[in-house]
Amino acid sequence: MIKKIFILLLIFVFVPNLASSLPPKNKWEPTKEQWNKKFPGVPFPKNDCKFCTETHALWAYGWYRKASLMDRDYKGNGGLKKITIKPASKDQVRLLDKQVKPLPKEIYDFVYYRDISSLMIYEKGKLIHNWKRDYIKDKKPIIGNSRSKSVIGVAAATMKCAGELDFNKTHAEYSPEVKDSYYGSITVKDSLNMMARDDTVLVEDPLKYIQRKKTDIVSAANKYPLKLEMPGSERFKYSNLNTDLVTLDMMNIAGGKKKFAKWFSENVAKPAGLKSKGKILLDKKGNPVGSSSVVLTRDDWMRFGIYVIELIKDQDSCVGKVLRDSFNNSVDTYKKFAPQYALFFWLNGYGVENLVQMRGYGLRLSLIDWKNDRIIQTNGFAISWKPQELIDLIWK
Repeated sequence: MIKKIFILLLIFVFVPNLASSLPPKNKWEPTKEQWNKKFPGVPFPKNDCKFCTETHALWAYGWYRKASLMDRDYKGNGGLKKITIKPASKDQVRLLDKQVKPLPKEIYDFVYYRDISSLMIYEKGKLIHNWKRDYIKDKKPIIGNSRSKSVIGVAAATMKCAGELDFNKTHAEYSPEVKDSYYGSITVKDSLNMMARDDTVLVEDPLKYIQRKKTDIVSAANKYPLKLEMPGSERFKYSNLNTDLVTLDMMNIAGGKKKFAKWFSENVAKPAGLKSKGKILLDKKGNPVGSSSVVLTRDDWMRFGIYVIELIKDQDSCVGKVLRDSFNNSVDTYKKFAPQYALFFWLNGYGVENLVQMRGYGLRLSLIDWKNDRIIQTNGFAISWKPQELIDLIWK
């Protein structure tokens, strides 16, 4: 018992400080039996143990245990209730042409010793690489974190094309429950672009309190009154509440959470060709938490990325036109990894022209190079690695 406590203490003491100093200098070349005894549950390296060190393995063990819990159990996100997204019918499921090859050694070495739980690489109609940790199950859904926002962006574009959602109207016009709040006067378009000018308003993002069921989306918005003494600046300000309010608007337009789930299944999941049931988690009052709580399988996250490519390229698609127009009129983020933003998508960055990014906490990424018909999709837990390094390895 004392030994186990000591090991756990070592993990929590060393894990935060190791990411920046890896790989360590002292090489360790264990046998498979030695590795399994020291780090149970962490897969033994299949390659030549290029980065195998005792310190590195300790770091890997710490994040591996945490990541496996997060990827296995989306219910851990506050124990929130959910609405179910029904998949497409069998004849409408988007087929993934899986001509999968083993990862090249340099890419394998990169992902294996970083907090990446899975990597999928798609190019020109084919899924060419599909790597994952042993605890990742293909049929188990994974919460998208903020990657969910881009799904809501496509849903908003779809509802706009149906003539039901006007981007120039305010949240108060669709969600009268927030009419007396600061956000009641903000337009849907400004929220879609994170231009709610709430940098002097939103002192603390309420998402963590929503996830812990200590508040709900409407109460969080109503915390900020309509009239403020300090107006915000005309600058990009990333906020989860913007996405949650757009999702609230769409739910109200649909006629409630059950009807919204049905609408979403028919108008988003079905045309995207999703194969498995998905979920959107709800706050304690039953409002969908669109900012961070769309739950899909790894394959369906990839299907959605391919759907985005098709929409952008389809000149006859109204939804595609909304995406293209939004991206062409994006706002500046002043961030190097993605200088522009629109419709809940991060845009450009990493030296890739016309890059469209779906980004979630833990670098849960869908990096979509739509012009060249290719996608890099990762899932993970922390952010101790830089996507630029992976892009340089894969798209060099």
